[in-house]
Amino acid sequence: MGMDFADELLALGHEVRTFEYRRNNPLYKNRGTKSAYQGWILRRLERVCLAWRPSLVLVIKGGPITPALIRRVKTRLDALFLNFFPDNPLWMMPFEAIEAYDVFFTKERYALQSLQQVGLKNLHYLPMYCVPAAHHPVAPTDPEARRWGAPVSFVGNRYAYRERFVRELLDYPLKVWGHGWSASHDSRIRGCAGPPVWGHEKLCVYSASTLSLNHHHPMNDINGVNTRAFELAAAGACQVVDLKDDLRDLLKPGEEIVAYRDLGELRRQLDFYLAHPDEARAIGANARRRALAEHTLRHRIEEMLAAVNDRFGGFAGPSGAAAPGRHP
Repeated sequence: MGMDFADELLALGHEVRTFEYRRNNPLYKNRGTKSAYQGWILRRLERVCLAWRPSLVLVIKGGPITPALIRRVKTRLDALFLNFFPDNPLWMMPFEAIEAYDVFFTKERYALQSLQQVGLKNLHYLPMYCVPAAHHPVAPTDPEARRWGAPVSFVGNRYAYRERFVRELLDYPLKVWGHGWSASHDSRIRGCAGPPVWGHEKLCVYSASTLSLNHHHPMNDINGVNTRAFELAAAGACQVVDLKDDLRDLLKPGEEIVAYRDLGELRRQLDFYLAHPDEARAIGANARRRALAEHTLRHRIEEMLAAVNDRFGGFAGPSGAAAPGRHP
């Protein structure tokens, strides 16, 4: 995700440096060394900021980035710290960590309203997005269509809530893809389980399937919409998704997505669109047009920089768009 932001900012004419604050190695994974290792990472980040002197420091999620680090850098630099948080901050970030940022962007309106109700003022609603270069339709070969396609597909790792959801749909021609499904104790689930899919293989799943399920996490997405909603839309998939409050403003039920509010409605939708695959394809095509017109990462970055300019000034170019700057 951070590299997607970096690529898009570079394409817009900004100077960008990236910093990997969370590294997947034994020092990070070991409880005895994790705290000291994170302290070392933060000291490196501070040195990079002081040496490079950016206009904006954009943090993607950034749990290990402490308020103390932000304060230290800001006392020595005229830099703004921004956070784009792709999950629900209410159960993942302490209040003081959220408040340390100049602007904290959240995909979750419920979180935004809850935090505003206790006095936080640095919040901005910003939904997730698609990356057109990575999320697009493909034309699977016949062997690929047989390998990756299904009437109903579901891409995502197994966890208890999701497994219960899948179990309710086992009487449909369903295929599930992701970590953990082949280890299920339910032999019926193991029978429709596939491995994790990435890149071209994931796009083959979307393009070779009639319907693609997207059931949100019950705690991570209260009213908000996950990344997969935009990924499926950009790939031209007919997405069957639980109807979140924020979703209505982003993709239109019945025209750009197939939405449901309970299992009974989900079953009726599956029955109808499996019997009418042409209508399913039309919904996928509509969703792709909407995603490319309104929901790309570039749209989100432009809104992000406009929000910074509205609050702080100094970032607008001659046309009102964000002027190039230095962003790690």
